Amino acid sequence: MKRAARGYTLLEMLVVLAIMALAVAFIAPRGEAMLDQMTAHAVFFDFQRQVSDLRRQAYASQTGVSLRGSDDGDPALARARAIPLRSGWTYRLTQPIAITDGGACAGGAVELLKYGRPVMHLAMADRACHFVRLD
Repeated sequence: MKRAARGYTLLEMLVVLAIMALAVAFIAPRGEAMLDQMTAHAVFFDFQRQVSDLRRQAYASQTGVSLRGSDDGDPALARARAIPLRSGWTYRLTQPIAITDGGACAGGAVELLKYGRPVMHLAMADRACHFVRLD
């Protein structure tokens, strides 16, 4: 009497690998898009936190602060502050942001850029320097 072999045949393993490859092919592009979106949100929250830190500094020192674009090298804005972001990310001010000595914000519209391409548009929501996404 012949004894039954234990384990899987080569054909069964190839079928399972083919099914797994198809699943990964469908999931991977969506995963990459989700990762890009999560990174954009992280950059947004980091930008928001740093603007809030500037607001607290302005209030504590009782001196107003203005924000300049991350790639704005205008010498007239030498006293203005820039906010560092993650590698590959910059921002562009579409409206200037001024923080008064009392900590209130005035103006403020921002574009977050990834490698020079606009990813997110932000607008000032209130005088407490909170931003909201426009898109």
